[in-house]
Amino acid sequence: MKESAETRFFLGTKKGFYALVIITAFMLLNNILATTLFAQAIQATAAGAGAGPAVVDVGSGLNYGPKTTLKPMPLAQDEQPTFQGFRTRVKALPTISELAIAPSSSDLVQDLVNNIIPTGVPWYSDEAGGVTFDDPIYAQQTWGPYEETIQLSGEDEQRWSTIVNSFTCDYCCGSPQQPTIITRCGCAHAKAARGMARWFIQSYGDKFSDEEIYGEMAR
Repeated sequence: MKESAETRFFLGTKKGFYALVIITAFMLLNNILATTLFAQAIQATAAGAGAGPAVVDVGSGLNYGPKTTLKPMPLAQDEQPTFQGFRTRVKALPTISELAIAPSSSDLVQDLVNNIIPTGVPWYSDEAGGVTFDDPIYAQQTWGPYEETIQLSGEDEQRWSTIVNSFTCDYCCGSPQQPTIITRCGCAHAKAARGMARWFIQSYGDKFSDEEIYGEMAR
């Protein structure tokens, strides 16, 4: 977009500079509040996320089950990390898809691998372009374009913003000490997660909660 002389003049003045600072600060505050408030909402529902059958308690208030997964999340306001210096904390999340729980191997780490890393075909596969848990690369390539092709409006767009501005990229970006929110990450994983959120809000936003969509993204 070509700037007018008036626009360049305004931005070059002290008032223009202060206006730009205020707008930038407001946008940053909005993102921080969205992240904190959604983390608090997840914290409030996490305790009941594993209320269904076959839930496995792994201690420290965490559990997994057919429709419950685990994922690092940004700390809620005044929440303390499990490990000093961490700015995320692993929490139980309700999901949309349901997985069969593998029998215990008497090895907690192996049990987590067997049951937190999903396999198989989710019930929404055909509708979503044939995505499967067994082919994460194809799923990533399928979910990603939905970020541009699916247009949301009004409350749905706000729902999407709340979800994605609280979702951390746990693959190639950030760390527990310096988590990266997927709206500030350029990797393909983050793009796929953003597209996935749009698809679920458009297709099943009236059936599933923000927390369930968030949990399914964590699959």
